[in-house]
Amino acid sequence: MTVRPPAARRQSRDAQRGATLLDSLLALLIFSFGVLGIVALEAQSIRHVNDAQYRGEAIHLANTLIGRMWTDDRQTLEATYGRTDGSGYLAWRDAVARLPGAALPGNEPTVTVAPGPSTTSSNVTVTIRWQLPGETAPHSYRTTAVVGQQD
Repeated sequence: MTVRPPAARRQSRDAQRGATLLDSLLALLIFSFGVLGIVALEAQSIRHVNDAQYRGEAIHLANTLIGRMWTDDRQTLEATYGRTDGSGYLAWRDAVARLPGAALPGNEPTVTVAPGPSTTSSNVTVTIRWQLPGETAPHSYRTTAVVGQQD
């Protein structure tokens, strides 16, 4: 067995000095990237949950409007809901304004009333748009229904 002289042992220790600190810093860096990744996933998850919530509200608002149309006189649907100055449209538009970005130019909700497949029915198309803060393109929900009786 060869015994190293004290100077050689000291050089070996000096060469290792700081290795533990470097390993610790590297481990901390890797851990930090992992935590940042988890935070980014959590933020994305919250964004998707919010979008699902707003989509659900849009569906509810559109279906509520169609339900109201079913209870109204079919002859007055165009005047009440199909025009932007109709009383039914104005009340519904105020409810839609709760969605974020729904009042932005180009995101106004629309209601189209057209003749239906029979003389006693109408085709109704409802479109709702909303836009989350920081997004450039709006989300939208569109539904079509036949309001009235089929012949």
